Amino acid sequence: MRQVLRHLPFVAFLAGALSWLLPAWGETMGAMRDASQHMEYVWLVPVLALAVLWARRRELLAALGAPAPLRALPLVVLAAAFFFLGTRGGQMRFLQAAAVLLLLAAPLACYGWRAFKVAWFPIVLLAFVMPVGFLDNFTVPLRRASVAVTAVILNGLGIEVQQRGTAILALGEPYFQLDVADPCSGIRSLVALFVGTAAYGAFVLRGVWRRWALFLSSVPIAFVGNILRLLLTALTCQLYGQSAGMVLHDNALFIVAPIYALCVFGLADWLRRGDAPAPAPTSAPAAAAPARWWAVALVLALALCLPAFRAWTAHRPETTYESDAFLAPDFRPLAGYAIRYPWFCQTRDCPWSAALEAGGERPDPCPLCGGEVDRMSRAERDILPNDTQTRKAIYAAPNGDAFTIAVVVAGRNRMSIHRPELCLPAQGFVLSERAVAEVLPGLPMACFSIHQKGETRMRGFAYVFLNSRGATVSNLRRVVGDSLERSLRNRIQRWAMVTVRCDTQDFRTPEGAAALRRFMEAWWPTLWAPGSQPDAR
Repeated sequence: MRQVLRHLPFVAFLAGALSWLLPAWGETMGAMRDASQHMEYVWLVPVLALAVLWARRRELLAALGAPAPLRALPLVVLAAAFFFLGTRGGQMRFLQAAAVLLLLAAPLACYGWRAFKVAWFPIVLLAFVMPVGFLDNFTVPLRRASVAVTAVILNGLGIEVQQRGTAILALGEPYFQLDVADPCSGIRSLVALFVGTAAYGAFVLRGVWRRWALFLSSVPIAFVGNILRLLLTALTCQLYGQSAGMVLHDNALFIVAPIYALCVFGLADWLRRGDAPAPAPTSAPAAAAPARWWAVALVLALALCLPAFRAWTAHRPETTYESDAFLAPDFRPLAGYAIRYPWFCQTRDCPWSAALEAGGERPDPCPLCGGEVDRMSRAERDILPNDTQTRKAIYAAPNGDAFTIAVVVAGRNRMSIHRPELCLPAQGFVLSERAVAEVLPGLPMACFSIHQKGETRMRGFAYVFLNSRGATVSNLRRVVGDSLERSLRNRIQRWAMVTVRCDTQDFRTPEGAAALRRFMEAWWPTLWAPGSQPDAR
């Protein structure tokens, strides 16, 4: 009976961590099942974590000692903060982080520092169940590098292709086009390899440096595997057509996964050479632990406070979804400018698009393939969440300047908007350093000089984030503000991103800055619904 009571605090911690994860359970399962997220590996993460813990069971039992609740208290407080923010704002990653932090606190609070050193690794492994969308800063360099190497290999094989950003375009017959989107960047394969190499290294390797070497080998292995997948897809397109290539692309995991496994197993076997045999596990009984009043008090306080805390957060007021009525429903004509609307074919792999005069007849169906057309491109529709709104127009001035305006209005999903610094390089553009200018009073804009590789002509590009209360060029301010609004005020703000591009003016020159200012003076008031434009600061 005494042994059972000894482990009750640990059981209470586990129950608390699981209950903290329940609000995110449905969304977690949805992300795992969503084929577009490419998170199939997530199902193996808990299995691998439990397997590593089971392999260390004797070491863990020998490490059970006196509780250290005061050391664990910061982890518990941090976990509670994440849980509060995640529950109030419906943010799955915060809830997952809270559960992992509480699990980390459990062995430290109940069994002491030695037990924590044995158990921390398999617990931290559970953090890999989180979606990896926040790693988008790394996807563009991975995509560009994979495409560049693949294009060099294809040209070396006699298949003439051209790299355009993160796309591969065939220059001969048969024509094919491969656009390497975020899920194809290799970041999911990299994260899956991180999980696998970390767990496998814990099983078969001794020594910290060997485990780290196997873990870091995931980067070149994932990079080479992604190049192999692109190369096989391009060769299939060349031999059997674009449709056959896409079939192979969608099923390429069955080809590259065994190669990943062989690389990991081979490297681990090489790292084990010359390794001394592991010492026999000692069976010395654990030292008698002193009274656990601190641990029991801490866990009981957690157990008593948790139901009230959950009840308060669960019965929060219904989340307010801010309207986008502060924006005009569509672009308006400007005196002195001719307006045209871009149209795009919705059939995959059809390249047709056209910019037609406003008020003209809708070009339906597509004159090239007969498919449906829309003002949102098919690529945007595939990538962006369903509730994202996009609006595009081209304003042509009599002097030949043409300003391409795009407005992206986010929905409930925070993935609707990202920084243009991520997508412009993917389209083949080279960006200058960012310059922030107050184009109008209360309107800061991030301005760039951009050009395609091989071009000498500079183009102007500028963007700004805005909501009903004002504008900012700080993506960090937008993301943090959105998280706090969701968590503390139960409100989903409607953010929009406005981009302006001009192929004849460089906005970082005095003449280009003046041209941008003149255009925004005329256009900016038309973006807002009557009476909604914020006051100038």
